[in-house]
Amino acid sequence: MLDIGNLNFIAILLAAVAKFMVGGLWFSKMLFGEQWLKECGLKAEDLGSPRDAMIIGFGTCLLVSFSFAVILQIMALDLRSAIAVGVITAVGITSAQIGLSYAFEGRSLKLFLIYATQCVAEFTVVVLILSMM
Repeated sequence: MLDIGNLNFIAILLAAVAKFMVGGLWFSKMLFGEQWLKECGLKAEDLGSPRDAMIIGFGTCLLVSFSFAVILQIMALDLRSAIAVGVITAVGITSAQIGLSYAFEGRSLKLFLIYATQCVAEFTVVVLILSMM
């Protein structure tokens, strides 16, 4: 049964920060930033100030973390099952839905894979933090 008062809001905040940081790393030059720009048809100078995008991005990280906290509380899962739910949600729901849009928009498989693997990495980090705190 869901009890919002029993959610660990510190864990939700830490999971959101971690998700945000994984995303930042994912789109850095160290990992997929340059490939992402190329696949989107952009140059770094086209992006402008990231301030608004970062504010919205962190808000969505909070929403994802809160949502997983609710799901994990309702399901009362062990760590291994929680990770499985995170990966299944990333691959079977989020990435599948994004893939449908990409197919009709004619976007590249490479761009899809950048986003899909980002989703798996971020969701795994979120459920790990939420499950271990």
